[in-house]
Amino acid sequence: MADALRRLTAALCVGLAVLFGLEAVLAVVETEPMVVAARSIRRGDIILAADVQLADMPVSAIGPSWACNIEDVVGKVAQIDIEAADPISTHMARDAPVAPTGTTVIEVRLASSVDDVLAGDQVRLVSAVGCEGADCMLAENATVMNVDKPDTTGALGSNDRLVSFAIPPEAAAKVMELQQAGAIMAVVR
Repeated sequence: MADALRRLTAALCVGLAVLFGLEAVLAVVETEPMVVAARSIRRGDIILAADVQLADMPVSAIGPSWACNIEDVVGKVAQIDIEAADPISTHMARDAPVAPTGTTVIEVRLASSVDDVLAGDQVRLVSAVGCEGADCMLAENATVMNVDKPDTTGALGSNDRLVSFAIPPEAAAKVMELQQAGAIMAVVR
């Protein structure tokens, strides 16, 4: 009986030693806060403070491109779909666009797909109809300001989207005039 009690005590001591050893190793793993998505963020959305949170991650998992401050990503445009709990790198978000000096911002009902267009992109706006000759270029360097606002007027179809563009006033007048005549398309560069 005494032998069995000694073996049990020895096994218990070995188990406690292993447990305390693991606790000591885990205690020295240094962590730092990293920005992660609090909920899913769609590509093209402007990231809000409510969309992100800080999570402690091992320092070894944090590289120079991972965001460590919420302010580094709030107000920027998501470049890809980001799922909840995904860490966010500085490459996943870029600054929201600002309208260049000398331009006006107008909403354009596009007939082309908006899937490859993000806020801040530079595109060409062309018209399918209403042009004289082969010159259907309406704006050479249109800056995309906002994407994926559904067209509630139903003028061309239910899949059309209103996209805000910053363009020179002359081009804006041309776009507004020809938009009534037919389809406007954004050509991605």
